[in-house]
Amino acid sequence: MAPSPQHYKLTLLATLIGMSASTQLMAEDGATQEALRLDKMVITASGYDQQITDAPASITVVTQQELEKKAYRDVTDALKDVPGVMITGGGSTKDITMRGMSGKYTLILVDGKRQGSRETRPNSDGPGIEQGWTPPLSAIERIEVIRGPMSSLYGSDALGGVINIITKKVQEKWGGELSLSTTVQDNSTSGDSQQADLMLSGPLIEDKLGLQLYGQISQRDEDSIVDGYADQEITNGTAKLSWAMSENQNIIFEAGKETQNRTRSIGKSVSPGPRASNSDTNYNREHYAISHNVHVNNNQIETYLTREEIDNPSRNMNYQSTVLNNKTVLPFDDHILTLGGQYEYQNLKDEGNQISGGINELTRWNASLYAEDEYFVTDNLSITGGLRYNEDENYGSNISPRIYSNWSFAPDWTLKGGISTGYRSPDLRQGTDGWGQVTGGSGSSVPAVILGNSDLKPEESTSHELGLYWDNQHSTQISATVFQTNYKDKITETRLCNASCTYQGENYRFISERINVDRVEMQGVEFTLSHEFNNAVSVTANYTYTNSEQKTGDFAGKPLNRLPKHMANTTLNLDVTPKLTSWTRVHYRGESSEGLNPTSMQEALPSYTFVDTGISYNINEAISIYAGIYNLLDKKVDTENYDTVLDGRRYNAKVKMTF
Repeated sequence: MAPSPQHYKLTLLATLIGMSASTQLMAEDGATQEALRLDKMVITASGYDQQITDAPASITVVTQQELEKKAYRDVTDALKDVPGVMITGGGSTKDITMRGMSGKYTLILVDGKRQGSRETRPNSDGPGIEQGWTPPLSAIERIEVIRGPMSSLYGSDALGGVINIITKKVQEKWGGELSLSTTVQDNSTSGDSQQADLMLSGPLIEDKLGLQLYGQISQRDEDSIVDGYADQEITNGTAKLSWAMSENQNIIFEAGKETQNRTRSIGKSVSPGPRASNSDTNYNREHYAISHNVHVNNNQIETYLTREEIDNPSRNMNYQSTVLNNKTVLPFDDHILTLGGQYEYQNLKDEGNQISGGINELTRWNASLYAEDEYFVTDNLSITGGLRYNEDENYGSNISPRIYSNWSFAPDWTLKGGISTGYRSPDLRQGTDGWGQVTGGSGSSVPAVILGNSDLKPEESTSHELGLYWDNQHSTQISATVFQTNYKDKITETRLCNASCTYQGENYRFISERINVDRVEMQGVEFTLSHEFNNAVSVTANYTYTNSEQKTGDFAGKPLNRLPKHMANTTLNLDVTPKLTSWTRVHYRGESSEGLNPTSMQEALPSYTFVDTGISYNINEAISIYAGIYNLLDKKVDTENYDTVLDGRRYNAKVKMTF
């Protein structure tokens, strides 16, 4: 009864791809449609393969076919149609929030391995960088998105949710894919962009040794709009060597390098000011991994060792992370037991400490053990219970439990729900006495400083959710989920001095300190619909309602984040011919609430609606072309009215060649 441990298809990323080759799959017969449903297996919710309705979490899968329909530029664009997920910011600083939690509470994984570089940016923020480390579309099978805390399986940072990018396996025969795309703006003040993705894979020794290579080159011109997109260049490349030691055992060696360069110019995306200047920021990342996998009689033992190093040379910052992880899955007659452990060591070197004579290198280790058991009470009812024990060098021990149940109470109906917990340790700078981080932007010739605080505690969350799913096994799937999340010990900023401040003989515009203060409650509803009218026409839709309230602190009763209460997406897919498909999407983002940032409340922002449309055409088995128009109605979203910049009408074209 144990689900088979395979990585199945779905996908992630989205750097601007064209539009669809997948809709033609809808034109297949009923057996093919059934196969497509079975392909939507997930692994992130439990550590082994399951159907979505059987997974002990609220989870959404973005398939490779779905990604290829639309000219996504990065993962943030790819996920904007997922219920419960909101994209914040604009220009080059978009970030992913889940169920009202800001982007730093979203854990990003690639093949189950954590990655993150927020420590290499000032104040540990700098949104928009994380998504630049993800693999190119051509190398990805699927993206799995879990909404809600998952620290029982994944430890720190999984406070708001988890994004797991599953890449393709090494192929048994040599083949590959090359994609070339371009986006041209209708408005000359917005920057055009180009991108190339490549994937090549095949055997070196048949049935024994295989090689996979993939990479990407992406470039976008700088906007002539204040706070718009920077000039951005992204290059990345990864090599994987897969060695089949036996029929049930393999080792994968992986190495890769990525770079991101961003340039901002006064008079273009930078507004003039006393401290304004042109900026040229570079981020370099190298990653290495060794994975050992054993699958025998449905028993799974998966172990990996990863090394990640990120440089921010323009700020003299270097961050290194080493992770050793083990997961063992043991199926029994009516149980599936998952056991595991993890050790992580972090090292940060930063020459930007504003405190004279202060330290410039920070280290920390943490270790954890976890266990989870899925108990099949009956053929239609399962209960999953899990517990993770974490020991942190600076913050001591933490226990993260969860319990979840799935009940198929009728042939087409499933009820699922439970309680899950999450935690996030303070960033290295935040929890260090004697650390002063420069802040204050470009609005003054006098900088400001934020002081670290060793008395900080990890942030924690507890989420309750209940979901009802209906699938007629033929053409229609509907789901509705309600959730409530209680968030405590939020790390925020308090002002020690507001004007004309002095610290250790240096003058500052203001001085702040990190503290644990707030308790916040977030609640909402997520609704999804998918319906195939016939083999040629289908529609998908989702709606999300989210509300937050600060329960303590100076702004008790006010919302936490500046996020819309209402969001809705709908997409119509049409197979015009077996080779030609089209799609049209409407994205609605309602009026946002007020938001805390970081010591005052920001005013609400108005709503907006985007309409996108596109087509795809399969010339033959090897070549497909795509075209699309995004923001068809040229809705203007600018800093003056929305406090952010989003692209106006733009045109995308792409060609994909498989070989």
